[in-house]
Amino acid sequence: MPDSSDSEHQDFTAALVPSQSLSSTKSNNVSAQIDFLEPSNQDSSESELENFDIEKQIRQQNKKQKSGVFSSMGLNQNILQAIKKKGFNQPTPIQRKVIPKILEGKDIVGMARTGSGKTGAFLFPILHNLKQHRQQVGIRALIFLPSRELAVQIYNNLIWFLKNSNSDLRAGLVVGGDSLESQFGLLLTENPDIVVSTPGRLLHLAVEMELNFSLVEIVCFDEADRLFELGFAVQLFELLNRLPKSRQTLLFSATLPESLVDFVKAGLTEPEFIRLDKDMKISDHLRNAFFFVQSQYKDAALLALLNKTGKKQTIVFVSTKHQVEYLSLLLSTLGFQISSIYGSMDQSARHIQMSKFRKALTSILIVTNVAARGLDIPILEYVINYDFVDNPKVFVHRVGRVARAGRSGWAYSLITTEDLPYLIDLQLFLDKPLVCGSSSDAQTDYINSLVLGQIPFDSIEVESEQVIKSIDSDINLENLLKVAENGQIKYKKTKHSCSSASYKRAKELVDSKQVFLLHPLFLDKSETFSGANPGRMNMLLSISNFKPQSTIFEMGTRGKKLNSTPAGLASTKFRAHNTEYINKTREKREKLAQLNQTKGEFVEDEYYINYRKEGADTEKGYSMLKGTTFEEKAQTAMISLSADDGFEKSNNVMRWDSKKKNFVKGLGIGRDNKKMITTESGVKLPASYKTNKFKEFLSKSKIANVQVGQLEPTSSTNSYSGHQTRKRFIHTKTKEKSTIDEKHIKYDRINRNGKNKTKDNKNPRAKPNTKVKSELLSAEQIRKKRSIKESNKKRSTRPSKKHKK
Repeated sequence: MPDSSDSEHQDFTAALVPSQSLSSTKSNNVSAQIDFLEPSNQDSSESELENFDIEKQIRQQNKKQKSGVFSSMGLNQNILQAIKKKGFNQPTPIQRKVIPKILEGKDIVGMARTGSGKTGAFLFPILHNLKQHRQQVGIRALIFLPSRELAVQIYNNLIWFLKNSNSDLRAGLVVGGDSLESQFGLLLTENPDIVVSTPGRLLHLAVEMELNFSLVEIVCFDEADRLFELGFAVQLFELLNRLPKSRQTLLFSATLPESLVDFVKAGLTEPEFIRLDKDMKISDHLRNAFFFVQSQYKDAALLALLNKTGKKQTIVFVSTKHQVEYLSLLLSTLGFQISSIYGSMDQSARHIQMSKFRKALTSILIVTNVAARGLDIPILEYVINYDFVDNPKVFVHRVGRVARAGRSGWAYSLITTEDLPYLIDLQLFLDKPLVCGSSSDAQTDYINSLVLGQIPFDSIEVESEQVIKSIDSDINLENLLKVAENGQIKYKKTKHSCSSASYKRAKELVDSKQVFLLHPLFLDKSETFSGANPGRMNMLLSISNFKPQSTIFEMGTRGKKLNSTPAGLASTKFRAHNTEYINKTREKREKLAQLNQTKGEFVEDEYYINYRKEGADTEKGYSMLKGTTFEEKAQTAMISLSADDGFEKSNNVMRWDSKKKNFVKGLGIGRDNKKMITTESGVKLPASYKTNKFKEFLSKSKIANVQVGQLEPTSSTNSYSGHQTRKRFIHTKTKEKSTIDEKHIKYDRINRNGKNKTKDNKNPRAKPNTKVKSELLSAEQIRKKRSIKESNKKRSTRPSKKHKK
């Protein structure tokens, strides 16, 4: 405790002590002084005890107040200095809860909203627990991530903290897209303590190099729910079988299911489940706006929203890579600076595109869901969902790219008629009211409600004409549009289905025409165009929603002409025969409409017991498998037995390929005809995981294959820890001039060569030696050589070589 605080405590305790015990009066009578002082000693001893108790309580209270800082968590001083240098003064709630538990060695399942500091929550304790680099070969910590961009971001943060904490720990990045040879060299020569990786590439290296993970102490899964979904299940299952059972396991994500059954495969042992911000799924600084548009006007609506952002950093999410290519060319044609990323793009191209956007060389980033998780771009202010999500979790991760760490941001979403049920599911998941339109923009709460409205056609009329003109004038753009539309049809077939209640409510919204109300963000602009004629929007709305009462067979035929055609005659007979049924149906619809208008609330909270669990919609959104498709239902019902090979029999059906003259699986192309290998744990992997590339690398590089547990070679370097950087080697050693004995047999030659060297000429090779015989022939020498060759040819009786057969 500092001295200043002690003095404050003393002053405070002195103020609490009665003035009678501290005051003394002067008296000339010595006995009176003695009589006065004797009881005061007892009082003073009691007051000192009281003062001590009060001061102890104050210290404990101050200690409780200061327990929320990084210094009270037990992190070492170097890491604390690096944290302070980074600008982090106070830990976030997830860091305050998680870091002490990780330092105790417990398994953690942590959940907090995006931008809440989950990266620091696992990086700081990992650096503290590993302490320093070991000379023993072997990986000690693994950090798994679902995408390459997120892995690069975590790796860069890790390197920054290693440098600024003066740590000699070594880190390595292992992601797909980079060359295998460079990653072979990384693991063999640099002996990293921490490896940041994607599951697929690390498993490839583990099978190819026969890696041993026996020294792994900590395993961290960032974006754990995405990692454990179907796409990474095989890789993670094999990797987890190779890891030691005594490891410490950490799982983090912004969306986690409440039940830990989904994470049994991770090998958790008595984990601490820390779930923060459960009711705050998205940032409280994020403003949401949803725009109802028709499908053919989505491009024009996107242009209107981009013009509204004012060329600020914006990320646009689409569903397929074909949409990325189409929108990139369209917006580039219209003069926007574009970067684009999708999953199958080359790794170097993805790095270039992302670096351009981070450096603000481009203002718009068009991506698929590959960038929906984890990426932290501080300059990002807007997110636009061009294609709406089919899962509330994906929406949370998408809009989580903005409004991070206390900053504000906007999230715009384009909603078509097909997307309305998914918006209802999202509204139930977020537990926020859905507001359709508003009287003014100032009265609308975009943070605590979901505001849905229509973009007026006047606002996108110019943009719509620009899109049509661009497509008509560019054949490449027209072809990309057709490909994108075909890809969208395939994508819609794979979307998750909503609940029947959401479809019903979406239909009610469309029938009530509430979705056609103007959005508050476009009220001012629409009033400048059509404010003078308010009936114009109502007329356009009625035309767009017009449904004819007659059938297609009765179009254009009335009166006597109605029965002039066979189709018209058939429809007339049908109406006459089913008149009673048609009238009853109309009456039933009118009664239902009246009941909906007079519908009241008959539920009393005091006596009503809800038939659904509180927060059931939230848990449904968090769950990894919705159970709506056949594969998901079958997975929940499937029982795996060791002796049951019925599934293998159906998968191993072969057919004869007449072209290849061989039996092949399925159609004989792609994944159906891949050769597989079986690992020790029984997992089947592609045969491409095990090749001779590592053996070829060892033979070419002459690097020793040091096994785990052995001491690392002396050539092992760490080019990124502490203040060390890899520089070009420059020879600086100097040597005195040697003296030559005069009796040496080559004294004259050495002395003669030494005289030719001047003091200024430090490099004798820079000056040509004039005594070297020239190899260039003169014209006379060339003529003489040719004449000798001709005379020799005439003398020889052997035939010429060019006539030789």
